[in-house]
This record gives sequence, structure tokens and C-alpha cells, in this order.
Amino acid sequence: MNIKTLIENNIEKIIPELFDWAETFDWELDEDGEKTLEPYYKVFSLAERLENGQCNGDDYKNILFHIEQINYNEIIIRL
Repeated sequence: MNIKTLIENNIEKIIPELFDWAETFDWELDEDGEKTLEPYYKVFSLAERLENGQCNGDDYKNILFHIEQINYNEIIIRL
């Protein structure tokens, strides 16, 4: 099964987890120790594109990467 189909078949589980995952980047610091929202916006916009059916091939790869990170300590999303 390809990545797009795998994600599309589990979209109802993935979207809320991606939005929650984006919140973990809310206080990310850049290399100078200053607060940056860039990682938050990248993950949040990725979740929005998935929700709105606007993902491209790279988006699906990024979603799979984030699922692996979300599942690092505990399996949250089982594909």
C-alpha cells in the first residue's frame, strides 16, 4: 500500500493528532535561544492541508515522518 492511501485510509485518526502535535512546537527555540513559531506553523499548515485535501507527495512523506515521531514513546496512530 502506498503512503498516500495509507494516510487517507486513517485520516480521521491522523488529523487531530497532527494538530495536537503542532502544539508541542509552540515554544520551540531557534539557534539563538529566541522563541520561534516556524516549526509550529509548518506542522499546523501540514495538518490543515491534509484536512482540506490539498496535500502533495512531499506532504504525505512529512506526515509519515511526524506519525513516526508522535509514535516514538507510545503507539498513538496505528497504520
